[in-house]
Amino acid sequence: MFRSLLTATAVALTTATASLAPLPAQATGHGCQTVQFPRGAYAHTVHGHANPHQSQCYYLSVRHGQLARVRITYGPVFFSTTHTHGTYHDVEFRTVNGQLYVYVHTDQYGSHPYGIEFVFV
Repeated sequence: MFRSLLTATAVALTTATASLAPLPAQATGHGCQTVQFPRGAYAHTVHGHANPHQSQCYYLSVRHGQLARVRITYGPVFFSTTHTHGTYHDVEFRTVNGQLYVYVHTDQYGSHPYGIEFVFV
């Protein structure tokens, strides 16, 4: 009785974990990487490397008026978006159209790993 319950719980947790696994960002024709969320997820973190000579660009297909939060999870970087004014480490805003571009920058010499989280509700 308990063994079958434990097995069913383990299968459910494994399935949930697999569905939350990060999907890789894919390159677009504009040199930006398309961020794809796992099915049913509202948050996704992308990892990359930044250098002072070139911004990293991410493209997200969003709904108009969606509440969005973008934040740096680690690394000496900052970002700008096509839906906000200025540069940020953490910002919350409403989307203004269906295409959101996020540009990650650094002003430090060398290549630096970073994580950037996208949350939509």
